[in-house]
Amino acid sequence: MSRLELVIRQEFRILSADRTIWIVCAILLALIGYSLQSGMTRISRQEAVAAEMLDKQAKADAPLMAQLKRIQAGEERPKPFANPADPSNMGSSLGVRTAYMPAAPLAPAAVGQSDLFPDQFKVTYRSKVYFIYDTAIENPWNLLSGNIDLAFVIIYLFPLMIFALNYNLLSAEREQGTLRMLMSQPLNLAALLAGKIAVRASALLGLAVLVPAATLSAARPVLFETLAWWSALVLAYGAFWFACVVFVNAFGKSSAVNAVALIGSWVVLVLIVPVVLNVAVSLAAPVPSRTEMAARTRVITTEVLNRYAHELRVDYQYVAKPEVLVPKDGKIEVPSRMRAFYHMQRDVDAEIQPTIDRFELQLAKQNALARALGILSPAAVAYEGMTALAGTGGRRYAHFMDQVETFHQAWKAFFIPKIDAGTAITAADFDLMPDYTWTEEDAPVVRRHAVQGVLQVLVPAVILIGIGAWRLRRFSAV
Repeated sequence: MSRLELVIRQEFRILSADRTIWIVCAILLALIGYSLQSGMTRISRQEAVAAEMLDKQAKADAPLMAQLKRIQAGEERPKPFANPADPSNMGSSLGVRTAYMPAAPLAPAAVGQSDLFPDQFKVTYRSKVYFIYDTAIENPWNLLSGNIDLAFVIIYLFPLMIFALNYNLLSAEREQGTLRMLMSQPLNLAALLAGKIAVRASALLGLAVLVPAATLSAARPVLFETLAWWSALVLAYGAFWFACVVFVNAFGKSSAVNAVALIGSWVVLVLIVPVVLNVAVSLAAPVPSRTEMAARTRVITTEVLNRYAHELRVDYQYVAKPEVLVPKDGKIEVPSRMRAFYHMQRDVDAEIQPTIDRFELQLAKQNALARALGILSPAAVAYEGMTALAGTGGRRYAHFMDQVETFHQAWKAFFIPKIDAGTAITAADFDLMPDYTWTEEDAPVVRRHAVQGVLQVLVPAVILIGIGAWRLRRFSAV
């Protein structure tokens, strides 16, 4: 049996008799269990609402088609603003389609940006500023109090539990007078420290990786590769904090100094550096505020409203003459009010686009700069990687927004020519209307970012271990 194995076996016996490791592991297990239960409840509720919404949408076309046939057969009088034969109605409120981003398999593990940005939009020919940039976020009280998810437990609380079991690995032995006795044996400090850490790391990392993996695999259709990268990221993040433990213990300070140094490193790397990076990124690439965009939208809307006020003030002649709204020879008279509304949306879309482009360009610069500077904080890198794998990060949301934009353009391309030409909607058009289909991110892209995140966390860990190993040569057992 090697010396390292002897140290591991002896350390296991000592820790088994000590209640500290059991208490820490019990707390970690309770936090993991609660965070996963909370996350799965939240996602289940979200998926139930989405399923109900999509089911309702799927059943909406049948009554409209039946109504259209009755109007064409002269069995029903069309209403000006609820006429399915009118392309301005079907392209707007009647035929609205929902663009939806489904929850990823690992979504219960990380809230990410899902509480800030909506996962569905009701798409019409209206300007996208009305359904994308005018969406309310979650209850501000929830945002203030935060969400306890698995990513929060791993990023913020897991390092503290590592410190609780490892801050005095060598200092306690020296303060108790047992380190000199151990060093009198054919044993070096590196083997002693490695054996002590191996037992503690097996317990803590085993819980942090295996429990979520088993729970999520049983509860959701999680891809093995995605779960493997999540586990690798958790292991890398845990390895970084164990490397900090080695680094601090190798300087031979007292247990109290070690504890203060480790807590200080946690405060700096987990709390201070991410905030400083966020401020620095905001200053380097400031994004126009949503308040500015809302104000600009109101100004443009007012100008456009005045521009088409004469068309909006027309009498409701179609109420008295509903026969005018019946399609004839494939043509239909679009009510002047609906035509004015269409023109308003067209003009708002065109005039607000430069503001939207500026907003999105600056946001892209912010994201690129944040990724470049993220290596200064392993916590920021790990959290970004976890939310990306959970499908709640900024990159997947941007992917969703690209699909919404593509679908919005396709929807307008189908209805706007019909509105301009006064072409009536027929039963055949229901099958030709654009339909939204979600397409997941490319697996190679996700894999590349996962590898990058793991390496960005492991590299500083290896550096810290290297410095710690060098310092151990000068460690005094007295």
